[in-house]
Amino acid sequence: MAIAFLYAKRLVGPITQTILALRSELYSLPYNKIDWSQARNTCAQEGMRHRPSAIYKAISTCLNTYVEPVLNCWPLNKLIRERALSHIMEHIHYEDETTQYIGLCPVTKVQRTILIFT
Repeated sequence: MAIAFLYAKRLVGPITQTILALRSELYSLPYNKIDWSQARNTCAQEGMRHRPSAIYKAISTCLNTYVEPVLNCWPLNKLIRERALSHIMEHIHYEDETTQYIGLCPVTKVQRTILIFT
């Protein structure tokens, strides 16, 4: 849920020298030249358990090409997004309280800490 919250908030940190160095090390092309819609299904052979099916690719392309732009222009989009973010935050606080703020996974704990202080 923490990743969903961070993605929905479109959280972006400052572009530092470290970020620029990581981008040049991780990507084979310059970061600002990458076509992300084409790169969406690109993965190293070793990292791919199953190839995406043709149906998945068609649905994904349709959603990204037609549905997402329409929803982003929709007047109630901001209201629905804020309600969803509030609902996610309630779940995250509930999970923290029921586990007595002990993170079950170090990655999840860091993500929750970031989103609580944003």
